[in-house]
Amino acid sequence: MKDLPLAFVFICLFVLLIPATLNAQNGVKNTIDIEQAGELTYEEANGERVRRLIGNVILKQQDVRLYCDSALLYADSKLAKAFGNVRIVQEGKFNGTCRYLEYNGQTKDAVLRQNVYLSDGEMNLTTDELFYNTNTKIARYQQGALIRNAEATLKSLRGTYDSNTKQFYYRTRVSLDHRDFRLTADTLLYNNLSEKADFVGPTNIKTDRSKTYTEGGWYKSKSKEFYLNKNGRIAVDSQQFIKADTIYFDESKELGYCRGNVQLIDTIEKTEIRGGYSRFNRKAGWNLVYEYPLLINFGEKDSLYLTADTIYQFKDKNEKSVMRAWRLPVIQQADLLVHCDSLSYVEADSMFRLFTLPIIWSGGFQITSEFKEIYTKGKAFDRMEMYRESFMVKQEDSLRYSQIKGKDVTAYFSGQQISRMDVKGNGESIYYVEDESGEGFMGANKIESSNITILLEDNKPVDIRFYVKPVAVMTPIDKVDPVAFRLKGFNWQGERLSQVQFRMAEALSCSPEQGWYAELYPQKKSTEETNQLAPAVESPKAK
Repeated sequence: MKDLPLAFVFICLFVLLIPATLNAQNGVKNTIDIEQAGELTYEEANGERVRRLIGNVILKQQDVRLYCDSALLYADSKLAKAFGNVRIVQEGKFNGTCRYLEYNGQTKDAVLRQNVYLSDGEMNLTTDELFYNTNTKIARYQQGALIRNAEATLKSLRGTYDSNTKQFYYRTRVSLDHRDFRLTADTLLYNNLSEKADFVGPTNIKTDRSKTYTEGGWYKSKSKEFYLNKNGRIAVDSQQFIKADTIYFDESKELGYCRGNVQLIDTIEKTEIRGGYSRFNRKAGWNLVYEYPLLINFGEKDSLYLTADTIYQFKDKNEKSVMRAWRLPVIQQADLLVHCDSLSYVEADSMFRLFTLPIIWSGGFQITSEFKEIYTKGKAFDRMEMYRESFMVKQEDSLRYSQIKGKDVTAYFSGQQISRMDVKGNGESIYYVEDESGEGFMGANKIESSNITILLEDNKPVDIRFYVKPVAVMTPIDKVDPVAFRLKGFNWQGERLSQVQFRMAEALSCSPEQGWYAELYPQKKSTEETNQLAPAVESPKAK
């Protein structure tokens, strides 16, 4: 056999020596080795040595292998370009495919283009262009991508993925379809291992039962927990709405809490609760509100307002609502004010029960007793039962007071005014009789009778009826000592009235955002309709 041409021997030696030269000059970490190729030729382009590899090409650098139909390997720049059926594999980290790839052995940067597919065993990513660093294990895209795993599918225009932490950072037109919810956002952080999504910027989440909006917070899909800490709002079953500075909600257990500027709205029951802090359990059916709570029951004409230190709502065994308020609650409806130590309301019998020194002001009347029951009808007061030492006082002027006293009293309402009072047992009455001009008094009538009935119009007595041996004494006005002319137990609490008025006015003074919940279910109610349901509240007493 003839000797091989010297040029061919030189080329072969050069090809064999290039990996060793790269090792000597740059260290092993920068070396791109050829493991396999069907054909190999040497070229020179723009002053650089280039090896062209064709057919079943396999390149290797440390734990990274590159498979392709053909490749160009640049000796000086440590750059490899791969073409056709490209696959890049990093042991234990990821497996990627594309049609074209550039890999820099010095910086460890890989650029994948055209029909890009990347998988780390738990998630699959498809895009048209992907940047990946085999050293940092971080991938990023800027032209849109689709990411899938066993639980969810996500789309976004831009994104970054850290295969070490399994952490995604998505930006611009983000949409996440999970088995349990759908999310849309501008910016989202999502971890495949924990299945936790962190929200940055406007975010909408929809489940089978709820809709959520926030501009900050997180959601754990495994435990179905929400934590919203910026402009958070939740709609449950399209009828119950929650808004607060901070909201936590465990959807699997149906419990949570709200803190800061809390609004709880029920559009079916037409109620709203405001406060500083709330705990709730939807499964058990209870809600507890602290820090200056205000309950609003919206009526067709006059709404009912209730404030207290604490308001507690729950369902009884028959699924009827029960409400309790502690520590000096105040009720207001039109010009009617109610104050006591504590109270309860039971839907089953539509009754308020007032405990410990209850007092009511209505139409100029101050009404006290040891215990009161107020029955409602159509969200308005219907009648009031007062037991044990009932006492009614109406201030006529700075010194004179009309008075009615008895063992038990029943008061009936017409609209929000008392239209009738029935005194039962030990009835006593002092009322001032107006003169013909209606601007003064001609005298005071003191009457004792077992039972008394008083009929009123516009908060003024128009007829008084006495039963069972009445005894009446009329005293001319010039003979009346207004200070001495008072029944036993008389106690006008004008200062307490002022305090109660101020407390209610303070509770009503806040003006929270209105109609916000219509945005969560725009198909249900318009903003105009919801504003009518929950208008900005102004205290009549504060005017």
